[in-house]
Amino acid sequence: MKNVAAKYIKIMPLFVATLLYVTANSLAQEKPQAVSLDYCADQFILSLADPSQIMALTTDATEAHSYYRKKAKGLPQFHTTSEEVLHMRPDIVIRSWGGYRMLPLLARANIPIATTEYGSNPEILYDNIRLIGMALGQSERADRMIKNHQSRMTDLQYNQENFSISGHKPRAAYIAPGGITAGKDTFIDNIIRLSGLQPISEELGLIGWQPLPLEALVNNPPDIIIGSFFDMDNVHISNWSLTRHSRIKKMIDAIPTIMVPGRYLSCNGFFSLDAAEYIHAEAKRIFQ
Repeated sequence: MKNVAAKYIKIMPLFVATLLYVTANSLAQEKPQAVSLDYCADQFILSLADPSQIMALTTDATEAHSYYRKKAKGLPQFHTTSEEVLHMRPDIVIRSWGGYRMLPLLARANIPIATTEYGSNPEILYDNIRLIGMALGQSERADRMIKNHQSRMTDLQYNQENFSISGHKPRAAYIAPGGITAGKDTFIDNIIRLSGLQPISEELGLIGWQPLPLEALVNNPPDIIIGSFFDMDNVHISNWSLTRHSRIKKMIDAIPTIMVPGRYLSCNGFFSLDAAEYIHAEAKRIFQ
C-alpha cells in the first residue's frame, strides 16, 4: 500500500495530493463515502465500492457507454459541479480526467482527491485499481479484481498464440464512426494484438490515430474489420466521414466484421481485456 501511496504523491500536483493513503484504523470504523467526477471514475467506484459508499455518480453512469450502467441504476447522480461536491462533503473524490478546474477549490476545502493515472499498460491499470481500492477502503476487493484480471490475461495470451488462419494471424483493420483508424501506440492497437489478430497499422506504417487509408484498404483488404461505437446513439457520423463512403460500406459487407460494444472501449485501459476477449471469441467463431 505504501508503494501505491508514494506513486500517487509522485504523479499528482501538490495542491491535490491531500489523500496520502487511507489508514487501516480509519477503515476499521466506516468505509469512506465517495463521489465521481467523470464516467471512467464511475467505473472504478462501481466495481470497487459498496453501494452504500456511493454518494453520487455522474449523469453518464447509466448511459450506453458506461460498462457498469446496470449497477449504476437507482444510485444518486449529479452534474459534477464544485458547489454540489462542497455541499455533499464526501470523504473522497474519485476522478480520471474530469473536474480539473475544481481541484484547487476542493483541496482548499480539505476534500481528498484520488486521481487515476492515464495508460493502458496492465501495471498502470493495477496501480489504479490498488489506489482506488485503498481510497475506498476496499483493498481486498481490489486485490481480487487484479488476480482475476491476471488470470484472464494469461488464458487469453495462451489462446491467441495458437490462433491463426492459413498459418498467419488474421490481418485486422479498425474503423471508428468518424472515419478514423487506430495506428501503433494506441490502446486499440494493443487490444487487437492481445486478441490474437495482426493490426494492418504495422504494415501501413500508421502511428496514433489516423484517417482511414481508403486506397490501401481497397488495394489490400484486411481479413477482418473491427468496428466500435456504431452502437452509440449519441455518436454523430458526419456526412463527410469515410465510413459513409460506398467502397467502405461494400468492404464491411464483404469482409467479416466484428462490432465491439462501445462500453468496452470508452475508458482507456480499464476494459481492454474485456474487449480483447470479445474480439478473440468472435474471430475464433468466424475463422474456425
